Amino acid sequence: MQRFDTVEIKAVKTAEGFIEDSPIIGRVGILKYTNADGSVRNEFRPPEEAFKPESLATIRGKPVTVGHPGLVSAKNVTKVKPIGTVLTEGKQDGDNIRADVVIYNLDTKGRELSCGYNVDLDETPGIYNGMPYDAVQRNIRYNHLAVVPRGRAGDMARLNMDGEQSIEDTKQDEGEPRKMAKLKLKNGIDYEVPAEVAAEFDSMSKDAKCNTDKITKMESAAVEKDAENAKKMDALEAERDGLKDEKAKFDEQLKAKDKEHADSIDKLVKGRVSLLSVASTHKVEKADEMTDKDIKLAVIKVVRGDSADLTEKSDAYIDAAFDFCKEDTIRNDSMAEQRKTVNNKKTKENRQDEKEMTSQERRDAMAERLKNAYKEETK
Repeated sequence: MQRFDTVEIKAVKTAEGFIEDSPIIGRVGILKYTNADGSVRNEFRPPEEAFKPESLATIRGKPVTVGHPGLVSAKNVTKVKPIGTVLTEGKQDGDNIRADVVIYNLDTKGRELSCGYNVDLDETPGIYNGMPYDAVQRNIRYNHLAVVPRGRAGDMARLNMDGEQSIEDTKQDEGEPRKMAKLKLKNGIDYEVPAEVAAEFDSMSKDAKCNTDKITKMESAAVEKDAENAKKMDALEAERDGLKDEKAKFDEQLKAKDKEHADSIDKLVKGRVSLLSVASTHKVEKADEMTDKDIKLAVIKVVRGDSADLTEKSDAYIDAAFDFCKEDTIRNDSMAEQRKTVNNKKTKENRQDEKEMTSQERRDAMAERLKNAYKEETK
């Protein structure tokens, strides 16, 4: 909570025209404050809180202002335009607190002092010197010292200037009403409060609105960023799906290539085995150490003879010549097998006939076979 208290100034004037004094700036006891609804609130400031060293130290160096401008800080001090400074820490004087002050330019008719300070309120009611109170002020921290027309301390809070001041300057303005302002709250009700309270409320409202605007902008930026990230994520997922499809196609192509390669190897192996078989048939030595082309050349030479000159022949010619030799070999082998079968059969028949024929009959049969031998060759 922020509170304002008033006491008397008894001042003297320096050669430079400055006002110096060691006035009472606060006191112990019960202080009266007006609530926003107009009711009076009594707050008790106990001696142990009023004279606490940590509290008294906070008044030193604080600005002296005309009226209460609200909370004074480095951000608004130039607008506040202080008219003086508190020179020392507070010190106990009976039930009062005093401090040395200097006022450079007193441009107001008000001659009372009022402290502006922050305080923690202990909402524990009680009675002090027979007077009830609603709460206790604790942890008092001073912010500024204001010159005001009328203070809370009553007749003791007077500024008594020295004899060099004019009657107009020393007029007390005891009956001058405190300047009030209307404060509209969220419930729509207007409350009449001191002008300094309204100014502080307006300042706090502006700060709150500024913070709300900043938060709104940050939230909007966050939403936009989330949307942008979502688009990027969708694009990445689409790219990933596309890569999956490409991988599937590549796998199919690789599988087909593997099968084609395997078939090619099988074909080469079968071709090599066939070449070695033909070479073996023609008794080509060390064929397993030759290339396919050398095997074909060797087989052709075996079939055609060494006179066959294949030096300048193309691969196509050599392949065709080899195939012809291979087919010729197969054909000759087939005819040889047939002749073997026939000869075996005739030999068997002849052997059977020879057992039954006489020597002369066998000689006649041989002559007949020799006579008809050419016919067997032409079949």
